[in-house]
Amino acid sequence: MDLGRKWLSGQSDARSRLEALATDGRSDAQEMLGEVFNFALKDEVAACAWFAKSAATRSDGLHNLALCYENGGGVPRDLAKASALYGQAVGRGYAKSMCALGNLYIAGKGVPKDETKGAALCKQGAELGEPNAQTDLGNLFLTGVGVPKDIVQARRWYELAAAQGQPNAQFVLGQIYWNGDGVERSQAKAAALLEQAFKGGRRDAAPLLAKWLFAGWMSAHVRGDLSSLDAAIGYQKVALSSANDKSRADEQALLNLMQATRSAAEKEKL
Repeated sequence: MDLGRKWLSGQSDARSRLEALATDGRSDAQEMLGEVFNFALKDEVAACAWFAKSAATRSDGLHNLALCYENGGGVPRDLAKASALYGQAVGRGYAKSMCALGNLYIAGKGVPKDETKGAALCKQGAELGEPNAQTDLGNLFLTGVGVPKDIVQARRWYELAAAQGQPNAQFVLGQIYWNGDGVERSQAKAAALLEQAFKGGRRDAAPLLAKWLFAGWMSAHVRGDLSSLDAAIGYQKVALSSANDKSRADEQALLNLMQATRSAAEKEKL
């Protein structure tokens, strides 16, 4: 529904129009209000209240209401209720809820622990093309939880999810290509995947990208072209900001080296 986007872009009457539709019982407006309050305005109480209103007729609202109860955001945490709501959405064929419920079975939260059943639910969602389910199924094959351990199957599901822009799949798949785990090693392909993952919110991709770009520049840089070196420094600053106490000194030392190299390269241009 465009009214939600119009409201967030500053159109003054969009909020009142959206709320009027929601109050009149339009479930699409109710669900959209929940999305806006949850993700943009960070008001979980209001978000969950609107999801509850939309849940009777909208599977996405039902799924989001289950998330409210699973995470305890906006309502008291209740894993049994979350699992029941996910189950209702699964009964409607809603793919996102399949692996969400499956993960509860795998962890034994709100339902009896059953890794095989959980993996089967994730596979059901993955086969319907749901990228989060594909990623989670890849994780299950990678670790052998609920399914036989199988790196080939893991990579297959990561590839499908990564093609849909799932950042966690892009991150793990990038590491697989980086290390050559069951596949021909390709740091260039790994870096492309890690860049996509970083853009999708995986800040922990920054250290690998920084080191890859810096090593590449040092080994074969074109005099005067500092773009890849600048990119390496940018990633390394992110790596430093996210570093723990144990690694902070090493990350700072690498940043200092990169910046000194940048200064020396700049002087060479003069």
